[in-house]
Amino acid sequence: MTRDDEVKAVSDMVNHPEHYKQFSREVIDTMQGMSTPEEFKGHLKLTAVKYLSRYQGKNGIEDLDKAIWYVTKLREVLEEEQ
Repeated sequence: MTRDDEVKAVSDMVNHPEHYKQFSREVIDTMQGMSTPEEFKGHLKLTAVKYLSRYQGKNGIEDLDKAIWYVTKLREVLEEEQ
């Protein structure tokens, strides 16, 4: 496996994990639809904290990338509200 393949595999696990794509839409979209805006923003914030808190003892950079993904999603939601 080349370095580019490794980077793509990590990226796929962060941005579009296969286990979240087994339905007609991604789970995060379903969660947003089932939550109030405040609930969804809280979920995004706390999930980012979870990944930041565990990166050293679990998945390292992959967990940092996941934290960034959740913070970016939170930013997008906040921008859409403006």
